[in-house]
Amino acid sequence: MGIKVKETTPEQIQELRDRFNSKYESSPPSVPFHAIDIDRIRNDHVWLQRFLEMHDLDMDASFTKLWETCAWRQSYGANDLDESQLNQEYLKEGSVFVHSSDVDGKPLLVFRVSLHNKAKNLDELIRIVVYWVERTQREQHMTQLTIFFDMAGTGLATMDLDFVKRIVETFKLYYPNCLNYILVYELAWILNAAFKVIKALLPPKAVEILKMISKKDINQYIAKDKCLASWGGGDNYQFSFVPEARQATSKPVVAANAGEDEQFGDRKVIFNPRGVLHCVPLLGMLQVNPKEFLSFNSKNAEATLNLKSISKSRPITYKIQTTSPEKFRVRPRCGVIQPNQTAAINIWLKPEHQVSCDNKDKFLVMAMEMPNPSCDVTDMWRNKSPNAMDVEQHRLICSQDERNSKSDSDCQGKANKPKADCNKSSSQLAFTQNLQYVTLALMVLLFAGFSFLMYQQLGHAHPGAGNCPKATAYSCKNK
Repeated sequence: MGIKVKETTPEQIQELRDRFNSKYESSPPSVPFHAIDIDRIRNDHVWLQRFLEMHDLDMDASFTKLWETCAWRQSYGANDLDESQLNQEYLKEGSVFVHSSDVDGKPLLVFRVSLHNKAKNLDELIRIVVYWVERTQREQHMTQLTIFFDMAGTGLATMDLDFVKRIVETFKLYYPNCLNYILVYELAWILNAAFKVIKALLPPKAVEILKMISKKDINQYIAKDKCLASWGGGDNYQFSFVPEARQATSKPVVAANAGEDEQFGDRKVIFNPRGVLHCVPLLGMLQVNPKEFLSFNSKNAEATLNLKSISKSRPITYKIQTTSPEKFRVRPRCGVIQPNQTAAINIWLKPEHQVSCDNKDKFLVMAMEMPNPSCDVTDMWRNKSPNAMDVEQHRLICSQDERNSKSDSDCQGKANKPKADCNKSSSQLAFTQNLQYVTLALMVLLFAGFSFLMYQQLGHAHPGAGNCPKATAYSCKNK
């Protein structure tokens, strides 16, 4: 689903990029921004697009937030964060982890709130959250995520609204349009007031992706086979932390108009003139979606290619080539996919070009098993022949999708609906916490009152044996 946003154009993305480049050249920061972030801005469009979407195409607001986010990422060390810099107890207990995916294929960032306690250090917990977001977006290029708050078994002792507030603020400030859903699962009725607080903390346009769910309707958002057994699904996964297998990159930071794929010498691939698709036998490594025709949306000239590893045990490395490298920007062009995992490849048609009408624009997806996790992917593909026996190939033809979806225009109209005021979050947070304790106290008082009434009723219905003789003796004496 994701937040409903206004559509960006390649020209707007380029304008934001030019603004950044101009300021970085004329008034550079005292501490240079991280090379990875500079490369994202100058050679990719997804990150810039999300800033524009989150701020309703307001160029000034988008630029300001982009600059502030780069400064935060540099000071926080977001790009270089690894497990050795985290609290190992928090990391390995499994209160926060990434596993499975929602119905849209977006990874689930799971918070098992019942394992939390308010004595934990919030800064260290947020550091783990940032680690999982950064790691997931490295493994699946700039993917959106779905936050899953598993509230089963959660009570007042483990419900920490300060932690929830920090999580929401982190995404709101530094990860624009990064969330597909925010799912709150099996929230106890006594904690229902927290629902209003969470809504108040969210950016107005993100409220629509916040969903309160239970076992009855969870499969609207997560397929049954993707749900953990504790959620009523068929996934018997038990959390065990696995360190990230990070790949060393030697790609330099280059200007936005530099060669599209300078890390590869074979920048262009030539297809068989007969145009036969899948002419190389498939070795059972990747499932490619779409399979044969890659359609570019007529509005934003963008297409997404999903690659799923069907390998049982070994990681699969892939590389993507095109017959028209001057037309397309592809991110990422190569990478590694773990068994049963999916990678989303973003392909963008450059503003000055159009998709060929005679099926001349094509893409080649090559895959092979990763021989050694420590291998450099770029060097490995540079020295590999595309026609090698252990290389699986998938060929796709580019086409232009001219359909104008009515639902897209409906989404734009709904995006501007009246928005709730989020500035009351702090006072509402305190009010809700007090309300929870008052509610609990009232329940205790009601139970005590009910018990007292029952005691009184039972006392009148069965008078004590000691009173009867006394009453009888008194009556007899009067006679």
